[in-house]
This record gives sequence, C-alpha cells and structure tokens, in this order.
Amino acid sequence: MDNRDTIKTYEILHQAVQVCKAHGVENVVLCPGSRSAPLALSFMRFEGIKHYVIPDERSAAYTALGIARQSKKPVALVCTSGTAALNFAPAVAEAFFCEIPLIVFTADRPAEWIGQADNQAIYQANLYGKHVKNTYTFQTEFSHPDSEWFAIRIVNEALNTANQQPKGPVHINVPLREPLYLDTEPDFSGLNPKIIKLESADKTVPLEIFERLGKFNKILVIAGTHRVNPSLKEAVTKACANKNLVFVPDITSNLVNIPGSVSFAELVIDSLSTTEKENFSPELVISFGGPIVSKTLKNFLKGKSIKEHWYLSGHSSSADTFQKLTNVFDFSAPAFFKALASNDIIKFNNEYFTLWSKKDSELKTASQKVIESLEFSEIRAAYEIVFKLEKNTVLHLGNSLPVRYASVFPFINPDIEIYSNRGTSGIDGTVSSTAGQSMVDDRNHVLIVGDLGFMYDSNGLWNNYLRDNLKIVVFNNHGGGIFRTLPGAKAQKELEEYFAVKQPLNFEHIALQHNCNYLFCNKLEDYSQTLNDFLATKGKPAILELDFTNMVSIQDVKKMILSSRP
Repeated sequence: MDNRDTIKTYEILHQAVQVCKAHGVENVVLCPGSRSAPLALSFMRFEGIKHYVIPDERSAAYTALGIARQSKKPVALVCTSGTAALNFAPAVAEAFFCEIPLIVFTADRPAEWIGQADNQAIYQANLYGKHVKNTYTFQTEFSHPDSEWFAIRIVNEALNTANQQPKGPVHINVPLREPLYLDTEPDFSGLNPKIIKLESADKTVPLEIFERLGKFNKILVIAGTHRVNPSLKEAVTKACANKNLVFVPDITSNLVNIPGSVSFAELVIDSLSTTEKENFSPELVISFGGPIVSKTLKNFLKGKSIKEHWYLSGHSSSADTFQKLTNVFDFSAPAFFKALASNDIIKFNNEYFTLWSKKDSELKTASQKVIESLEFSEIRAAYEIVFKLEKNTVLHLGNSLPVRYASVFPFINPDIEIYSNRGTSGIDGTVSSTAGQSMVDDRNHVLIVGDLGFMYDSNGLWNNYLRDNLKIVVFNNHGGGIFRTLPGAKAQKELEEYFAVKQPLNFEHIALQHNCNYLFCNKLEDYSQTLNDFLATKGKPAILELDFTNMVSIQDVKKMILSSRP
C-alpha cells in the first residue's frame, strides 16, 4: 500500500506542473536520477508538457537554455540532488545575464540529512547565489493544508518572477523524503491549483523624451544582444531610413545590416585619426539590449565628449558598460522606436549621419576585397559561410574567435537570426544550446565553433533528440587560436602548452560515435563544394571540420584593409 505522505507529495508536484503549464512552460529537460523521481515522473506523466531526457547535467541545462531562447517561453529543468545541481550552474549564469527564463527544479535530501555523510547531499539552498532572480525551497512535510497552499504559491511566484522583465532563471529546491515511488498511479483529475498571473503592459514613451533629444547635436544608438523582435526591427528600419539615425547594431542584436545601419563600426573606429575621433564621438548615446562584443567600440564610447547615456528597457541595476550612464528608462526599445518612427518632427543631424555611413560603406567594400584575396584561413572560411547562408537559417556563433570574426566582418543577410552565449561569454555550452534550439525549430541551425569549444561540449551531441537541421562547423586550429593572436599571451614561452593547449586531434570519430554525417576540408580549392555538400546534408546532423595550419589574425586583416584604401 502506498505511503500517504508520498501520495500527498505526488499530488502537490502534479499541481506544481499544472502551474508551470499555466505560466507558459511547454518543455521540460530532465536529468536521470532517483531522488528527483517524483519531480521527473510528475512532468513525464503530464500530457501538456513535452519532456526531454538528457543524462549530462551541464549539457542538459544549456539545452534547456537553447529551447527557451528559441521558443521564447520558460523551460523547466530537473535534476537529482548533490553535485548534479552544481553542474547546472554555468547555464544558469548564462541564462541570468541573457535574461532567459529557466525554471530550475533541484531535488534535495531532507534538511536534517545535510552534512551527515548521507548520499548525494550538499548545501543546495541558495546554490546559484546572485545568478538567479530568486530561490525558493519547498517544505519537506505536507501534512497541514497551509503547506500545500505555500508550495503552490511558491511555484506561482517563481514563474511570475522568471517571466517578469528582465526575465531570468529561478531556482526551486525540493527536499524529498523516502519512499520516492508509488506502486499505483493516483487519480489527479480533481486537482485544480490556484493560478496567480502577472499582468504587465508596455509603458508609453513620454513626449518630453523627444523634446530632450533636441538639445543634442550628435546622437549614436547602440543595440546590444537582443532576441528577434519583428516589430522592433521594423521600427528601427523606419527610423534609420527617415531620421538620419546613426545606428550601430551588435552582431548578436538581430538587427545587423538593416538598411542605413553602421555594421562595420569597429573598422570605422580603427580607421580614425585623433581629430576624426573627436568628430565621430557622440554627445548622447542611447542603448538597449545586452552585452556588445566589440571591445574597440566599448572603449570608444568611454570618450570624454559623451554627455549622457540613456538605457532603454532598463531596471535599477542596469549595467554601466561605458561608464557614462545617466538615465535608465523603463519603457521598451520597441515602444521607443515605434514612437520615434511615427514622430514627424524629430530628425537627427545629417552631417553626423553622413560621416558614419560614408566611412562604413568604404570599409565594407575594402573588407570584402581583402577577405576574398585571403588564402584558406578562419576569417576567409567564416566569411564564405555567413555569406552563403539563406535567410531561413539560424546562425550560432561560438565564443572566442567565431563571434569576433562575425562581429568585425558582418557580411550576413539581415534576415538571418544570430545567437551566441554572450551573457557569460563561455565556451562550455555552445553545442548544447544550439542543439536545444534546433530541437524545437524546423529551420537549419548552423553553429561555427572552435575546436576547444566543440570538444568541451561534445556531450551536447549525447541525447536522443538531435535532428538533421543541426549543422556544426568546427574550426580546428589545434588549440585556443585566440591566444596565438593576443600580444601578451603569444610572447610567452608557455603559449602552446598553457594558453593555446595545443592538441593534434580531429573529430571524425566523435561524429561517427554520435551518428552524425562528417565532412572534412583543409584546402581552399575544395572548400566551396564541401560547404555546399555540408549545407545540403539530410537525414542526420552534420559536422564539417575545417583544418587550418596558418593563422591569420583579425589584427592582420584589419591592417590589410586599412592600408588598401586610397
């Protein structure tokens, strides 16, 4: 006969799953374990939420992040007690800084058994610290009706917190007492938990904002990391077309290369003399979104001429990246640009706009000529890939060099979606987060990743849900190639052993082990056809390994571009 306390636990967990569904959770990623069985089984037996079982906790968490990023809805994540929960930490941190709602359920031992040499027992309360919006803990006993009410209230609050702007991960720790299993499946049809919904609306942009714009002669708008937003893109495009707006989108903003934008800003800044920098420097910076990739741009925007920096869609702890932040507005970027585009009076300085757009156009042309003259190298390969991608493709950029190549040389269709784990800029979950997105989307998802990043997260291929729309390009420069280009690191005698971590490996066997198609190329004359074959592969996920022996750095190519101009 089933234990009454265990039955009550399952009833409450079933209601918790119902609450998740009511708040928009459609997917859950589960990691196998025993202590988490009541949680996992509650999700698996609930028909309204699709589940994925992924054994590696670090990979599972990044996969959940990818699903949430693609679906634009919160995703639940479940693991057993102990160090399993610690393995969620990198993805939780990434989700926090990228404002992605993950609902992290960690099973736990009852409190009295923590620190008593019990199995898989660690200190799980507040495990993720400031990298979650809030943390909650279930009670162990549910004998009193108030404890049931409290548990359901906790889940409602957690979901509302995760979904409230800025969105982000929350942690729900669930201590579970044995027995953990039921012999029979109880009838949950009469359970109807209370749903507490968060109501929110886009704030109106006050007219005085546009009056305040009039006191600035040179205004520059920066877009950081941002999820795809068609209405925002439409409004920004109209503003660029009609307002002489100097608009600089980051490669991860999903606004790059819209007509009238300045997409080669890093090269523009590098080309400027001291006098020109004074002319190009803005008085007002308006920014929105998350981090930006370019260190050159960040340093430029710390210039003394900047009088004010306004941040849109902000909150009290908004980042002061350029050390110039003066105003944080709680209305959204889409609301601001819609109001701006429809305002018949506001128009920005035409001379300032012409300075930026002319230089941007010149350097784009010069860049293309130089890159197309390069021998087989990472920059040439990256250029060929992004130039060839069709607009129904989703591009994922690994950290270190791939995202920098695309940032400095963004020859890409403006209708292609771009993602990169730039919240923490780590290499640890690139494959998994890309796989997660490809699992819930029918378009081709193409990842460009370095050899170390691919090896570090090769367990991202260890799941039963991969589809043939997942396509991975591995840049194999046999180590951490970025360190071979950094002046400080490359001068050290320990460069290859410690910084680059030189390795002689290739990845054919990893591809075969995970039932992926494998292609290889190490010559420029073979590259175009190999790339076409790779993009056309069907039936299985595909891995294209590009083997490079010569390193051409971004700095080298920049010098070639700047010296090639008349």
